[in-house]
Amino acid sequence: MPNNIERYALNKNGEGYTDNTAMEGIKRADKNKTSKQRVTEAEEQKALIQWAKWQEGRYPELKLLYHCPNGGTRNKMEAANLKRQGVKAGVPDLFLPVPRGNSHGLFLEMKVGRNKCTDNQKKWIRALMEQGYEVKVCYSCEEAIQVIKRYLGI
Repeated sequence: MPNNIERYALNKNGEGYTDNTAMEGIKRADKNKTSKQRVTEAEEQKALIQWAKWQEGRYPELKLLYHCPNGGTRNKMEAANLKRQGVKAGVPDLFLPVPRGNSHGLFLEMKVGRNKCTDNQKKWIRALMEQGYEVKVCYSCEEAIQVIKRYLGI
């Protein structure tokens, strides 16, 4: 089974990925599979971080993109300890602390399939936007790449 990076590498060019054809390549690749593979949010996010690493030399701002590890399954003791340390439900998955235009930075919430934002996530998104941040919900690595490119003007 190919990993998500290999799936996106189908349309790799000198800049990383072409703007309009990566998703089409993935759809074509998926058509030839006998059983539909479920792509997870974690796989999409890993692919996005790998793309950002590939692009850091050309766009140094991407070195600042990071994951806010607030989600995941934990035992009760660990969850309570992390909560005391400041972990809060609903915080978006990724943050790019680079101001552009009237925005202080870009938050990304990654989703896959038919997943929707939780009520806590919606509250965080609204609150962050009120504070001058751009916040986007992305349903694939490719969509997140396009959002980042538009935000940075690259």
